Amino acid sequence: MTTIRVAVVDDQHLFASGMRMLVEAQDDMTCVGTAADGVAALELCSDEEPDVLLLDLRMPVLNGIETTARLADRGGDRPRVVVLTTIRRDEAVLAALRAGAAAFLTKDALPEVVLATIRDVHEGRPAPTETEALELLRADGTLVETPRPDEVLDVLTAREREVFLLVAKGLSNQEIAATVFLSEATVKTHVRAVLTKLGLRNRIQVVITAHERGLVRA
Repeated sequence: MTTIRVAVVDDQHLFASGMRMLVEAQDDMTCVGTAADGVAALELCSDEEPDVLLLDLRMPVLNGIETTARLADRGGDRPRVVVLTTIRRDEAVLAALRAGAAAFLTKDALPEVVLATIRDVHEGRPAPTETEALELLRADGTLVETPRPDEVLDVLTAREREVFLLVAKGLSNQEIAATVFLSEATVKTHVRAVLTKLGLRNRIQVVITAHERGLVRA
């Protein structure tokens, strides 16, 4: 069994400790460290190389949005970021998703939702809150469909383009598999190829790219 390396970053020490205990209680997870601000989070990621980073949006020194962006700029292997928020419909959540966060969690989320999100994000599957994230992005007034040449898709095969558009519409791997008559494993391979070829970080980035280029309708 693969052990998921998780790091927790939150300036509320009691909350961070609780998340650490929750993670450590799982057979397939370990907490590799905690931090209280974004600068310390970047150092923690460099030292411990977590697979998943639970990251508070509002912190001293360096906030979660800027921390997410700096991690994205590093390229190569970097943790998949799950941002933590107290407000669901928050502009900061949208900014974090644009910066490269893979998912978000509210701080009152049930433990099973937190754990499911960690596992799904680690495996590249749609997280439990992905549907809500897509709704936030589509409702965002700045996400305007401006048709532009779609040469961005020229690097993809015909099948990968098809998968790209289905991901952009919010379909899960299982739903895509049923739509195009492929196995989920094959769909997962295509999704991974799409992300690699387009230089995107996660499924949310596919949605943002497709909508901003006018390739799908809300």
